[in-house]
Amino acid sequence: MEKFVKFKGFVVLVTLLVLLLTACNGASKSSSSEKSSSEAAKSTEEGKTLRLGYINASGNTKDGKPAVSGAEGWAIEKGYLQEELKKIGITDIEFFSFPNGPNLNEAVAAGEIDLGIFGDTPSLLARSSGQKTRLIGFANIHSDIWLVTNKKNGVAKVEDLKGKTVATSNGSYMFRYLIGLLEENDLLDDVKVVSLLPTEAAASLERGDIQAYAFPTYNGPKHIKLGFPIIEQASKSTPHLTGSSVIVATEKWLDENPKFLSVWNDTRTKSVKDLKGHEDEFYQYVSEVTKHDLDVVKESVPLEIITEESFPKEGLELLEGTKKFLVDQKLIKQDFELEDWILRDK
Repeated sequence: MEKFVKFKGFVVLVTLLVLLLTACNGASKSSSSEKSSSEAAKSTEEGKTLRLGYINASGNTKDGKPAVSGAEGWAIEKGYLQEELKKIGITDIEFFSFPNGPNLNEAVAAGEIDLGIFGDTPSLLARSSGQKTRLIGFANIHSDIWLVTNKKNGVAKVEDLKGKTVATSNGSYMFRYLIGLLEENDLLDDVKVVSLLPTEAAASLERGDIQAYAFPTYNGPKHIKLGFPIIEQASKSTPHLTGSSVIVATEKWLDENPKFLSVWNDTRTKSVKDLKGHEDEFYQYVSEVTKHDLDVVKESVPLEIITEESFPKEGLELLEGTKKFLVDQKLIKQDFELEDWILRDK
């Protein structure tokens, strides 16, 4: 019972954190913005500026440029997005990187970014707390998670986590996976869950502070390659607990730029078709952007998870499942219909 109380306290902490972040209207700054938020908020002399936020836990850049991966990064690398946006008066893109979804949510709430590409769980939590965003598409579906253990005396299977301490990034899609996995194995009351960023996980595992960590894309295969034993991979054992990367835009930005959605969707579809026709070049680009080895990139981002459709049926089903889980866990206090959040191109 004591451990259950600890977990309940953790859930309350997550909920309070989400409410705090989404209510925030202070002048928080991202970790790697090229310009200050006040500068980015202004239109350039030539036209408007799109302020784009994305997740980059490592802080890596590609030759000093923003490290956006996936179809969106490919569209920027090839200049497709910039070219099409200029046609509707958006002449500049400012990039803001964040270590995780809750930090990105904070920037949206503070009015510092217009569009975010990040995990399904933090985006759902923010929307349920009143954040004025619209879901405009999926960046990818079935984002994988790798549950690894420490190199010395690590556990062999999920059942062995009973009485142990495990970790992942608070409020992330990996968090949803980890809690769901423990629940399905009747371990939720018997495992202590703590919050830790991926960049801090290896040291904690090696010290024995935690016995397992749920790693996201890139970080999972990287740490397995470094010798951390894998307990379970979500896509192979619990695909219903994999995550998705979604694209949300503020209602304010969409209202002020009514042509943006159509241009964004068309450009992204073009980018997906192009990258799938240049697989080797695309993977090399992602490797350079993320600073991860090619084999790690290929395992992390199989091309089939990047869909041309803005709202693939499978992605919507996964998102609905994630929302239901968050409601059941009482992390979402006010349920909502996905269709009320989705903004489709007319």
